[in-house]
Amino acid sequence: MSLKIHQKKTSPKSTSTLPEADKWRQEAGLSLPEIDEQKALIVQMQQQVQLSNLLNQINNEIRSTLDIEQILTSACRLLGQALNCSRSSILVKESNTDKTLITRGEYNAGDYPIQLGMKVPVVGNPHLEAIISQQESLAVTKFIDFPGLNERSRKIAIDLEIKSMLAVATRYQGEVNGVIGLHQCDREREWTDWERQLLEGVAFQLAIAINQAKLYSQTLRQAEQESLLRLIGNQIRSTLDLNTILDTAVREVRQLLQCDRVIIYQFQDNWRGKVVVEDMSVPWPSILGDMGADKCFKGDYADFYQQGRVRAINDVFNANLEPCHIDFLDSLQVKANLIVPIVTSRNPEKSPKNSLNFDPELPGRLWGLLIAHECGDIRNWEQQEMELLSQIADQMAIAIQQAELYSQVQEAAVKSQAQTQQLQATLEELRSTQQQLIQSEKMSGLGQMVAGIAHEINNANNFIHANLFHTQEYVKTLTEALEFCGKACPEAGDAIAQINEELELDYIREDFPPLLNSMIEGSNRIRSIVTTLRSFSRLDHSEFKAVDLNEGLENSLLMLQNKVKSEIKINKLYGKLPTVKCHAAQINQVFYNLIDNALDAINSTKKPGELTIYTQVKETGWVTISISDNGPGIPAEIQHKIFDPFFTTKPVGKGTGLGLSVCYQVIVQAHGGKINCVSKVGEGTELIVELPIANQKG
Repeated sequence: MSLKIHQKKTSPKSTSTLPEADKWRQEAGLSLPEIDEQKALIVQMQQQVQLSNLLNQINNEIRSTLDIEQILTSACRLLGQALNCSRSSILVKESNTDKTLITRGEYNAGDYPIQLGMKVPVVGNPHLEAIISQQESLAVTKFIDFPGLNERSRKIAIDLEIKSMLAVATRYQGEVNGVIGLHQCDREREWTDWERQLLEGVAFQLAIAINQAKLYSQTLRQAEQESLLRLIGNQIRSTLDLNTILDTAVREVRQLLQCDRVIIYQFQDNWRGKVVVEDMSVPWPSILGDMGADKCFKGDYADFYQQGRVRAINDVFNANLEPCHIDFLDSLQVKANLIVPIVTSRNPEKSPKNSLNFDPELPGRLWGLLIAHECGDIRNWEQQEMELLSQIADQMAIAIQQAELYSQVQEAAVKSQAQTQQLQATLEELRSTQQQLIQSEKMSGLGQMVAGIAHEINNANNFIHANLFHTQEYVKTLTEALEFCGKACPEAGDAIAQINEELELDYIREDFPPLLNSMIEGSNRIRSIVTTLRSFSRLDHSEFKAVDLNEGLENSLLMLQNKVKSEIKINKLYGKLPTVKCHAAQINQVFYNLIDNALDAINSTKKPGELTIYTQVKETGWVTISISDNGPGIPAEIQHKIFDPFFTTKPVGKGTGLGLSVCYQVIVQAHGGKINCVSKVGEGTELIVELPIANQKG
């Protein structure tokens, strides 16, 4: 018999012609009924082999991995290819009590819509209710006409392009844990008994695989939960950045729970609050920020949450909630949510007795809520999910309290630092005032001494200067008298010639006028020095008046035109300045001294030079005048001395050392301004004068 079956199996063309069939039947000695029976046995054995091969392949997949998605996807592919259907999918119940199936595996033979990830409720879908209620498979040739389909189910069928369906429930120890569905999308299809038997045979094997994978998934999920708790705990220990901790927590929680949105809601006054942290998936909208108050939220709820109550709502619209609360959740597109409180240790300073958050009998302060949202469909929250969120909320409460304590420490440190800075500023101000007083006393005493010296020198010089003119006249008269005597008394000529030779009168007559000119020049120099000393000691006591500083610079430059050689380039960068109230003569003297020093510095290099005068208005209510040269510069070690009286870098006889001292006294003391020097050896010097526009000195 086995040999005949083998021949029948390996000779598919044996029944193609009647003579060959008759010949084979005659040789085998079989009747027509016996031949049909043999054919049926061969087909049956082929089907058994196909089923066995399919189960072996699925078993190999099960043994190779515990990843339920990989197992189910491979099983869908093997089924779809074996039965040549458009789509094969496996829907799984997340728990024994769950009334929603989610597509966890799919095979798509063409460019048909994807079903993977879709959640389908059992209630309201009569085909799913029928599949789950019976042991055998359900074969539907024209799915759109299945009795009892509601509009939503019809729309899903149209969207998925389902024309025919063959499906069976997978059962493990009598409990349904999934559904295997085959779809024909390109045509209506009559499902054969053998195809139904094949699907039912695979269902038993996959029920075991689904159960094992779910156990593995639960173990893995538990490990992930423990890992998440460790992660948050480590972050709390390693950082005091509360935002980082909370962001990490909501992101990891949403990924672990595979929900649509996770938020942290912080309470404020009168049970209003805002979402301070959020993580959500597309396409659900963000609700970050102030989302108002739930009008149904009462103090009683706060008491429950403050005592650690966890609230799981599987179906917002069928949980006996108050209408206003349903409307509030519906406005956030929430269909199911899981709420756990974040309760920190009671802190009377943060929660005063007149606050709604304070109750001395309750264990802690209700800081906020950790909430998981399911927006696409209802969801049966599991006990382990509630426990996980509660543990994470406890960790968050620790992080929040640490952050608040850290913030208090920081505030105290900032206050202490501010006090220290204020004391330091006060000390610096006192030191500055002391230095100014010392400088003022020094300048005042020096001014009195200089005034006295200048007065004595001027008195003595006045005698000399006033008599020099008369001396010139006397010398001229004596010279003329000698010449007249020589002409009037010829007999005295020899005597005069002898006297002239002995006393060198000719030389005296020739040298005496230049000598007198030198004396006059020296006297004028003394008078100039006395004038400078008087300016230093006394300054001009004219009244304050509004002055155009650019005009004063231009006049000072004009007065020094004789020092401006052809090889010196003058850059005038005058800004648009308002008039400034000041002592015009004093300010012009400052400009004159600064420009004079700059020209002297340039001329000392004996090279072509450049003088730049720059003015501008500062936003702080000051004007700035900068006079810079490209002269030899001033060494850093003596820059602090340049404003001291009688200090000069010029050669002996070329400067009094009072020019910059006068500038300092005029700008800083008389006008409340500033003067600074910026210089670098070999590059030049810049003197910067700053004057307040609204001068109060006048």
